[in-house]
Amino acid sequence: MKSNYIILFAFFGFLLLSFSSCNAVKYVADNEHLLIKNTITVNNKKNVDNEVSDYLIQRPNRLVAGMPIALHFYNWGNKDFLTDYEKWKDSFPGKEKFLTKTFSEKQARGFRNAKYNINQWFFKNGEAPVILDSTKTKLTAQNLQQHFINEGYFRTKIKFKENRKNNKRATVEYTISTGKIFHLDTISTNIKTPILDSIFETHKNKSLIQKGKIFKYSYFEEEADRITKLYRNSGIYHFSRNSIGFDADSTANSFKSNILLNIDDRIIEANDSIFRIPYAIKNVSKIEIYTDYSFNRKDEKYNTVLNRNGYTFYAHDSLKYNPKLLLNSVFIEPKSLYKDSNRDLTRKHLRGLQNFRLVDIQYQEIANDSLVAKIYLTPYKKYSFATNAELTHSNVKQLGVSGKISILNRNTFKGSEILRLSVQGSFFNTSRDAALKDDSFFNAWEFGGDISLEIPRILFPLNTDKFILKSMSPKTQFTLGTSYQKNIGLDKRKFTGIIDYNWQSSRTNKHKVELINAQYISNLNKESYFDIYSSEFNDLTAISEVIAETTTIPSNNYDIDGNLIPDNFIDFITNSTNGIQTSNPVEYNSVQNIQKRKNIITEDALVPVFSYEFTYNNSLNYKDNDFTFFRARIANSGGITSFLAKKSENSGKREIRGTPVAQYFKTDFEFKRFWGNSSDNALAFRSLIGIAIPYGNSDDIPFSRSYFIGGANDLRAWKIYDLGPGSIQNGLEYNVGSLKLLTSLEYRFKIINSVKGALFIDAGNIWDITNTDLTESEGKFHGFKSIKDIAVGSGFGVRYDFNFLVLRLDLGFKTYEPYLSNENKWFNNFNFGHAVWNIGINYPF
Repeated sequence: MKSNYIILFAFFGFLLLSFSSCNAVKYVADNEHLLIKNTITVNNKKNVDNEVSDYLIQRPNRLVAGMPIALHFYNWGNKDFLTDYEKWKDSFPGKEKFLTKTFSEKQARGFRNAKYNINQWFFKNGEAPVILDSTKTKLTAQNLQQHFINEGYFRTKIKFKENRKNNKRATVEYTISTGKIFHLDTISTNIKTPILDSIFETHKNKSLIQKGKIFKYSYFEEEADRITKLYRNSGIYHFSRNSIGFDADSTANSFKSNILLNIDDRIIEANDSIFRIPYAIKNVSKIEIYTDYSFNRKDEKYNTVLNRNGYTFYAHDSLKYNPKLLLNSVFIEPKSLYKDSNRDLTRKHLRGLQNFRLVDIQYQEIANDSLVAKIYLTPYKKYSFATNAELTHSNVKQLGVSGKISILNRNTFKGSEILRLSVQGSFFNTSRDAALKDDSFFNAWEFGGDISLEIPRILFPLNTDKFILKSMSPKTQFTLGTSYQKNIGLDKRKFTGIIDYNWQSSRTNKHKVELINAQYISNLNKESYFDIYSSEFNDLTAISEVIAETTTIPSNNYDIDGNLIPDNFIDFITNSTNGIQTSNPVEYNSVQNIQKRKNIITEDALVPVFSYEFTYNNSLNYKDNDFTFFRARIANSGGITSFLAKKSENSGKREIRGTPVAQYFKTDFEFKRFWGNSSDNALAFRSLIGIAIPYGNSDDIPFSRSYFIGGANDLRAWKIYDLGPGSIQNGLEYNVGSLKLLTSLEYRFKIINSVKGALFIDAGNIWDITNTDLTESEGKFHGFKSIKDIAVGSGFGVRYDFNFLVLRLDLGFKTYEPYLSNENKWFNNFNFGHAVWNIGINYPF
């Protein structure tokens, strides 16, 4: 272990020495200074407000672990490479001739170009030194002053000082005195158009400009946005934000401002003249929907025209969309006020159908203050074909190659449905001994296929329109799938059938109901159990050696090579007539537990699940790095379908066609919080708790639905399935539990351009909370005292951002190992020899 620490410290020491030996001012001219620090003091206090720091025009080079790594990276390049190369040729003509003669002139030029390109790569991916610029310092001071004025400090004064040092480095100090803040006093209005005045008065109580509030310019911007949105959703089709203005009258010594809101009439340009007219309310008289619009055929005649309740549908050929169903995504109604919100909602929902490449909504004015809404839809091709392939790696599958072929059919039944048919196959090189029955590199494979139908509405026997509105983007999805695995685990055949509903009740809230998620699992290679779970076989072999000291074990328990036959040996031990239970009670119980574990894992199962899932996510977009995420899922297996199952006389369990029905309750709660104003620097937190409780038919949770821990997106210092339950270190290949706790904290930062870094801490474990006697006490959850069994891993990672995905490499170190003795739990295996490398796509959470 000491040697690992020496290597680790030597590695980081080398990096520190390399960077510290770099000359940070290598490319700083004699009359220039490298900016190394900005200091902002507000009212005699050092400011740490990120919002104020945002107004700095010039900032020092970015620091990583206290060092300007990107700057040093830049300085590794040689700007004088071409000149130096020519000098080298002149100084050592013999070497240059030898190089040319040995490799040819073309190869010599290639060598020179390669070195030149390496230099350019350092410049491109590094960060040039930030040179102190007095002009930018003055502009920064002006920006800071304007910021505080915008915040209501009208008498802000600012001073700055540039400190130039003899070592070509400089700092800048900004000193700000804000003075007393101003507040709003009386609020009055001057609205020219009477109808606008009436609408404003009706919603006056929602105004963001009110007496007594701080005078902030952002409040006026927000109020202008509110007024614009109010009018444009109240029928004022032509309303422009430019019609809104605010006048402020500040009293000299009272630090109060009187506000006058001005809203002018509409500006009209005609015959080279500009004049104003009152705004008017517009109504939508009819809606035209062009279902197969294309620019190339826009002037052609539409051969199909269908009128339905104020909507007119057009098609060049036959109408391929059911009008009634298509209107589920249209929220503009005939004889209604014009509203921006209805247009935006219609555009969003039509795009969400994934049937149309183009959705364009335009309005045409006609007589009597009426509008015609024209919706132009350009469909995608009806059929599309896609293929993809990927490489996978885990401690179970050392190397995997998988491929998938998908065929998509849009508007399958003229209701914008999407039918997907996919076939996928995988070939693996697996580390499990059971798979090594042949000598080929890819010694395991999996093949499967599924078909799904997505319907953009709720398809249910009862009417759900009253509480699941069409504005919530409701969807129904039916899925049927099957897969067959060979030499992966026990060889499995799976059949899956799913009916689920999902809808979005607000911008942040999503709901999903799985009416049924039924999976039938059939194990096809049960006789290979002890090949796969070699630790169980080793335990049986050790027990046989103990029993052989006092009891003669029949020869039929061994094969011709003298190896133990596990199933025969288990039958011999558990036979109530041979006396082993009395003579060797410990070994007898151990064999019984092995047999029970084998039965659990090899048992065929039918898992019919009903579940509800709620998701809250207030992220504004995929670039948002300051948001909260929460997910809760509640599931029950076997509750609804139990009336279809019959009780077996042999097993005493409820079965369907000879297969036991799994019965359990399962809940998962996940919380994530992100802090950061950019993707360059962010702090990410994730916490998860999962609980599964068997009942009725089941004493345990099906293996495929149990919790495990470890892996690239989990507890990264352990491989998948390698930890738990609790403080047990049993050596089993697949460790699972019925309770899971996991927490992660990760700091993400930018290193150079698209190269990102991360420092992380993961903590968690799994436990057993069922009544089974297969798990020792150390693996069961005993309340708060089991918190000591939480494993801790820490490490660092490097990620490369391709914009469309992130390629991730994380290195996890075992920091706290609950299964070790008390004096060795912390940092016992905190070294490269026991570290776990994780390769992943995108962020772990």
